[in-house]
Amino acid sequence: MVRRVLAGAAVAAVLLSGCGIPDESGITVVGPGPSTGTSSGDGSMRSRITRDSTSDRAQFVLNYLKAAAGDYDTALDRVKQFMSSTARAEFNAPATPRVIRLTSPPLVKPAEDSVEISYQLVGTLGKNGVLEPAAEAAEGKYDLVLSEAAGDGLYVRQAPPFLLLSDTALQEFYDERTIYFWNTEHTGLVPDVRHLLTAVPVEQEPTILLNWLIGGPAPWLQDAVEPLPEGTKLEGNIPAKSADRLQIKLSAQALPTENADDALDWLRRQLQWSLRRLLPKFLELTVGHQETRSYSGFDFMESNPANRLGSNPERYVVYDRVIRRVVDQGSSEPDRPAVASVPGLSAETNRDVSRAALSATRTHTLAALVTGSGKNERLRVGSAPVGGEASLQEIPGLPTGMGHPIWAITPESGADGAIGLIVADGQLWRFAVQGGPAQPVSWPGLGGPITAITVAPDGHRVALTAGGRLYRAVLTVSGDGLALTGLQQLATPFSSVSAVDFSSEGWLTVAGVRRDTERVSIMGVSVDGGLRSEVLPDMGKEPVTYVTSYPAHPVTGRQNSGAVLYSTGRRDAWEALSTAVPIDAGDLAGTTGEPRPDVVPEAPFFLN
Repeated sequence: MVRRVLAGAAVAAVLLSGCGIPDESGITVVGPGPSTGTSSGDGSMRSRITRDSTSDRAQFVLNYLKAAAGDYDTALDRVKQFMSSTARAEFNAPATPRVIRLTSPPLVKPAEDSVEISYQLVGTLGKNGVLEPAAEAAEGKYDLVLSEAAGDGLYVRQAPPFLLLSDTALQEFYDERTIYFWNTEHTGLVPDVRHLLTAVPVEQEPTILLNWLIGGPAPWLQDAVEPLPEGTKLEGNIPAKSADRLQIKLSAQALPTENADDALDWLRRQLQWSLRRLLPKFLELTVGHQETRSYSGFDFMESNPANRLGSNPERYVVYDRVIRRVVDQGSSEPDRPAVASVPGLSAETNRDVSRAALSATRTHTLAALVTGSGKNERLRVGSAPVGGEASLQEIPGLPTGMGHPIWAITPESGADGAIGLIVADGQLWRFAVQGGPAQPVSWPGLGGPITAITVAPDGHRVALTAGGRLYRAVLTVSGDGLALTGLQQLATPFSSVSAVDFSSEGWLTVAGVRRDTERVSIMGVSVDGGLRSEVLPDMGKEPVTYVTSYPAHPVTGRQNSGAVLYSTGRRDAWEALSTAVPIDAGDLAGTTGEPRPDVVPEAPFFLN
């Protein structure tokens, strides 16, 4: 979902060298973000693993799969330190490590020298920090042949001809860093998540991140974002910040000859967001022979649509064919609002609903409701000024089998130009807030029919499920309409994926059947598929049919959302807290009357 805003929520600001977020923003900063893993000037790896760290063969293999972590240019040398002299001489792997996820523990074969590795190929980790997903889903087995020298421990005698890096090593030795590129419309910044070695001294980080920006966006984002101008160069390394200032000097090519003032403003905002966690009070930017400009304050924050996210998302469900607000757990509201107090809807329009999406700009509420049932289902959409009631119009041209609607592209203010998406009959369709026929969205059509779709707060990055697999793509706008491009399948810990939503700028909330236990689970998965975290690790056998998250604000540094709702095969409504918590009629605002066992809350969603 995109541009999730609570009506009336204040714009959040960032913590920069003692400058705090305004109290009224509702956003709490939890420090400067994940640790770099080093103190100033410390270039060593934490817990460096060596060949002789263990005599256990299975653990030795796990250590071997960590050896490539570290300085990119010396990875081959570190891996060769685990090998016999003969193996070192014969081993000439490509420089780019292959990131793999073990699908079972290393298998030590009795009375044999080899250890079997069952793996899933996640992708390749480039020097630019991009984890590029594998071009094709691949699972297989590798054999590592070991030998043991008396008094000198284990050696690798024969290995696959690749630098192998386990996903656990990626988690242990790298931190995520996000750089930003302007979308092609110059209406907002789009995140590009990379992996930075934790052992990099903090003084070197600005130079590394700037060179990543100059190198251009990750391949999957190229259709949706604008790279820095060709020929842009960093003039020397960025010196360590001093006197509350960070100084950056770029070549003259960083600015075009036309609209240079606008381009300079875009550039400094892009740099401020990309270096946000490293910025002192002032950013000093020099381009070519121009006068040095100094920037401070928080006005750059508004350039990222995710900055509009609130901290207390409003939750809704459909109950007895009516949208109802969910009361916060433990709330003691003396005046529980009436059923009709759903933003943008009157009691007349809020009826016969099966699924819905509500979104808010600064001035308007947008509504998309699937009403009716079976062959009589209809999609009705509309907008209203905040505090008003929308007049809904039916969207013709949709087949049966509609999923959950979402608002994908919304303006900062007003409602004009807002576009929604919905899956119907396995295909993706777009609709406009002002009505009119639904239009198909072009996509490569790989992997079977689409079953779920989600759009990030930036309005361009997309995750979807099709044929039980998870994909990412970008949503691009052209004269012919909308299209999904840059489609890539992501390797996940699931044998089958059923639902997905964005949980932060760089992470997804994913539901499906785990491949290790064949049990249903909800996990956090990084947007490149390389990292994972548990949400609800074991949910039994009943499938999750739908999941929705309210993304974490980028200022908080959180990877995963603390607000996750979902539905199971019974079409009910649950909240994922430390355990699965059902949403009952008693949790709803207003009066619900006498409980009826055949009527339960279902189809949960957030006000986005």
